[in-house]
Amino acid sequence: MLAVAGILLAFASLEVLGGPFGWLADGREAAGLLAGDGIPLLQLLLLAMLLDQLIWALAARGRTLDMRVPRLALQIVTFLIYALFFCGILNQVFGLSMTAMLGASGVIGLILGFGLRGLVADVFSGIALHLDASISVGDWVDLQYRGRDMSGKVVDFAWRTVVLADRADNLVLIPNGEFAGVMVTNRSRPGPLSKYECLLELDAGHDTARILAILDNALARAVQDGLLSAGSAPYTQLAALKDGLATYRMVYFVEVGARSPGTHSHVALQYGAQFLRAAGVPLASSQQVEWRRQDGPERHHLARPEARAGVLAGARYLSALSPQELAVIAAETVTVRTGPGQALLNAGDPGETMFVVLEGSFEVVIDGPHGPLEVARLWPGDCFGEMSLFTGAPRSAHVRARTASVTLEVAKHTMAGIFERNPKLVERIAALIEQRRSVNEDALLRPAGLPAGAPQSPGMLERIREFFRLARS
Repeated sequence: MLAVAGILLAFASLEVLGGPFGWLADGREAAGLLAGDGIPLLQLLLLAMLLDQLIWALAARGRTLDMRVPRLALQIVTFLIYALFFCGILNQVFGLSMTAMLGASGVIGLILGFGLRGLVADVFSGIALHLDASISVGDWVDLQYRGRDMSGKVVDFAWRTVVLADRADNLVLIPNGEFAGVMVTNRSRPGPLSKYECLLELDAGHDTARILAILDNALARAVQDGLLSAGSAPYTQLAALKDGLATYRMVYFVEVGARSPGTHSHVALQYGAQFLRAAGVPLASSQQVEWRRQDGPERHHLARPEARAGVLAGARYLSALSPQELAVIAAETVTVRTGPGQALLNAGDPGETMFVVLEGSFEVVIDGPHGPLEVARLWPGDCFGEMSLFTGAPRSAHVRARTASVTLEVAKHTMAGIFERNPKLVERIAALIEQRRSVNEDALLRPAGLPAGAPQSPGMLERIREFFRLARS
């Protein structure tokens, strides 16, 4: 449309002014003020608009070829085009001196520059940010702005501000000059995975190798649950020793933009604390340093019955027991250590015990139609073998240690004494087992393509009573 208008104005200039370019035609004075100045003015204005459209069209074509052209750069080019053509109109159409115009613009520029120095600084900082290839629109960044930790996605570099979208999609505007003056961590470069870390403090008296293994296992569980990235393996380090406390650094990786730093830090600490509790390791605080000798790591060592009782209280099928009953079980449990790859249980074997995982991890494998098939993994706090303990059923799957692992073994004769003293406890445990039985059977049978198991008969309560030879109450 603009091109057609330009051609028509060229023909009009040729007829009226004697040349296609009105501002150079000799007949301008004879044509009068309206035609002599109006036609060249419109021609130069149309030429500026055509050049502006051409620049933006080339930029749009570059974006289709994965060539990023900053929006602010295009706006600056547009401003320069119209400024140059404005000066050209004043000179060629109205005959004003370029020297006088440049001198006047210099004075005006000094006045405006002093009065709007903050705005000018933001504009030039925006230009510098556009030229800096280390950060671009779409990148996820972390920064500290005015004492506040911020994380967000770069949406745009405007004339005055950097526009960020936080995790809740709220737009945050930061002046370019201030953004350029803070330290920014670009989480999107050089790859899609970003490295984070969180710190845990424990009593320095604990075995360092054991704590590192527990925390590594916790991070591995978070990766399996899809809460941390599996693209790069997480790990744990001993970061510092001070005032009787050992600081451990948990290092992990997440997909850029998947979760906020606070969320995945919470995940890592939550799993770490959960696995430490399952292993009987207390979480220390600065207040504990003063009485560490009275309540040190040796008190929480699993060789002590009270430490085992605290761990067993969190086991699914033992949570219904009283502290006194847990103390009895803790005194009679056996600690079983299993090396990597070693089988703890084999499908079909008889058994009358249950295991509670304290450290490490296990894989549950069944004999599928096409060979061994892993159907589940067990982590600290999980129980297995409960059907053998409470009903005498053979082991239903192979259980092998993935890493060096520690479990507590609970035997039938221990539970028999508990049931004799508290017969009503059988009903509560039977209800807990029944709630989990169908879920466990589906987990074992569905991956192997086997039909779901039929309901057990008689009921779980009767099977437990029959196995332990308990009279009906």
